Amino acid sequence: MMWLRFIMIGVFAFTAINLFAYQGVGITYAITDLTKNK
Repeated sequence: MMWLRFIMIGVFAFTAINLFAYQGVGITYAITDLTKNK
């Protein structure tokens, strides 16, 4: 049972990190677009 819990926590953390990284890339692209347009 402990391994299953560790696997669930690992998958949750992995998906959360991927979502944060994806949002961070989108924000950086938006900032670069704003600075280039000015």
